[in-house]
Amino acid sequence: MTEGFSGSFTSGYEQFWRKSTESVDGAIKSSLIVLDTNAVLNLYRMKPSAREEYLRVLAKIKPRVWIPRQVADEFHRNRLSSVATHLNSLKSKADAVSQGAEELRSALRDFYKLHSLADGRSSEYLKPFDEMLSKITDTVTGEVSEFDLTPEGLLSRDAILERLASLFDGRVGEAYSEDAQKEVMAEALRRGKGKVPPGYIDVQQKAEKGVGDYFIWRQMLDKAKSDSVDILFISTDVKEDWVRVQCGFTIGPRPELVREMMSVAGVTYHQLPLAVFLSKASRVLNVMVSQDTIDQVNERTPLGAQSRKRTRGHDFTQRRLREAEQRLFVARAELAEAENVRTISEHKIQSVRTLLDRARIEHGGDDAALPVRNALIDLDVAQFHHHQVLNELRAAQLRYESERDQRDAYNEELTMLNVD
Repeated sequence: MTEGFSGSFTSGYEQFWRKSTESVDGAIKSSLIVLDTNAVLNLYRMKPSAREEYLRVLAKIKPRVWIPRQVADEFHRNRLSSVATHLNSLKSKADAVSQGAEELRSALRDFYKLHSLADGRSSEYLKPFDEMLSKITDTVTGEVSEFDLTPEGLLSRDAILERLASLFDGRVGEAYSEDAQKEVMAEALRRGKGKVPPGYIDVQQKAEKGVGDYFIWRQMLDKAKSDSVDILFISTDVKEDWVRVQCGFTIGPRPELVREMMSVAGVTYHQLPLAVFLSKASRVLNVMVSQDTIDQVNERTPLGAQSRKRTRGHDFTQRRLREAEQRLFVARAELAEAENVRTISEHKIQSVRTLLDRARIEHGGDDAALPVRNALIDLDVAQFHHHQVLNELRAAQLRYESERDQRDAYNEELTMLNVD
């Protein structure tokens, strides 16, 4: 037998592959779910409807959610400033839209004047553009006014914080002792200098002020080791010291993190962007999460806008997503119609059974009586038709589930593309 040619070609390399849908679904259902700081602060940047959907997801995972002490510290330091920053961004973008609309109106008026349309017809030609631009600016203004949070308002009463307290109280990690704090700080700086993930980018840029990511990671390791529990980390961080990117695609968490979690705690480690988690949670946890909510999270993924422009596959996937959403809309309507037909069919069977019972009573239970025989035939026909209806309903359910899964896959791919 030839020496040195034994062993598996694939075993031991799992951390280099993107996790299967089944594996990720299983992590969402059973792992300890850890949120990073921005995954929590995103609640303060969402519209009320999206915020409520996200909070319902958090309520679903409440028994399995855990917040590192570092995340809690960063959250309370940045809660008000995150709202102020978001408000300023909303207002500046709304002002830019209004200014751009007015510049376009002015340019169109000048254009028509040059083409000898100053005889009164220019307003006729410009009316459709004015109406369109007014709708756009009104929509943008409405988006700004719909946002219901201000730093001043949160000082007097913060309903989000109250909800989070009910969800997270008793599920936050303990603070380090002074000696442990110094040891973890020294390790963070050592790893940062050696480019050991995670967090080395911030350490190299900010020194001691950039150790937050490693503190979160260290606290996750401690928790996983003490409780012997698999970890699912929900993050908005797509920097290279957290995720592995190859050929423009995010494969998953850095292999070093998967190995370290297994080595230190003996458990598996999963990591998902917040938008992907919400999309999958909608299906896995059976809780409503709209596409608008997922889009809002995607828009606030760091470096997202620039990455979308640079990633060659983004436009193609975006087009596929729109097509999938259209098919899903049709499939949802077909499913609703099939469910309605099933309800009608069930009522029909119940009505025929009622008539059969009456006929039997009237004819002393004689199934040979003509009215009874006719009712039995009607019941057979109704049941046969109901069987066909159930088959059509199941087919509609399978079509809907298939289109929904395809939509979710494209959403996940778009989020994965939003990286440098």
